[in-house]
Amino acid sequence: MRRSLFIATTSLTRSGVEACTDFLEATAPRLGEFWLPLPRELCAGRPVDLGPLEKYLEPLLALYHEVEADWRCYGSAEDLRRREMATAKLAALVIKARVYGKIDLREWDAYFSRPPSPPPTPSLVFGAVGGEELVICGAYPPNPIEAAHELWHTLTPQKKTELAMWITKFIAHIVDSINLDEAYHKLIREGWENAYKTILGNSGP
Repeated sequence: MRRSLFIATTSLTRSGVEACTDFLEATAPRLGEFWLPLPRELCAGRPVDLGPLEKYLEPLLALYHEVEADWRCYGSAEDLRRREMATAKLAALVIKARVYGKIDLREWDAYFSRPPSPPPTPSLVFGAVGGEELVICGAYPPNPIEAAHELWHTLTPQKKTELAMWITKFIAHIVDSINLDEAYHKLIREGWENAYKTILGNSGP
């Protein structure tokens, strides 16, 4: 297996996850041990509240339970929610940004202080993840929250501020939209793709 096994160029949509799981189902007999971004608790048979993400992950859950292969699970429900949704702490930062019209980078740095841990391999991953032996099931460009989790520690203060403003817009769209898909597409129409390329071009190695 090489660098990227498969890329579904979609946001975290139901159809995008289905595309990834269809690929994995077709290749399951040849995969050997393979890691899925499902909460370890869920795969151990314990109940987990996935909230709004549950409907997006249903095809992946069906793959795990119904397709015979050496599936392994990594991460947690909290990890998934932090990457895809606004947690209470991040929402508080966004509210401050909207009320006062400025970003306090010290607080945002504290929130995104941990560089991402590399996923186990080979695995399915969501978002703006780079690496080898991965099935990448995410958006191009990734949504601003995903981008921040991957890039924040490599950015200049100016680019951090720009990315924080896009996160603020994205969360506002989540509140005003039917689902994550609609919020994401609103952001794309506002120019997020070009902004992401600019931010990425100014990140570190």
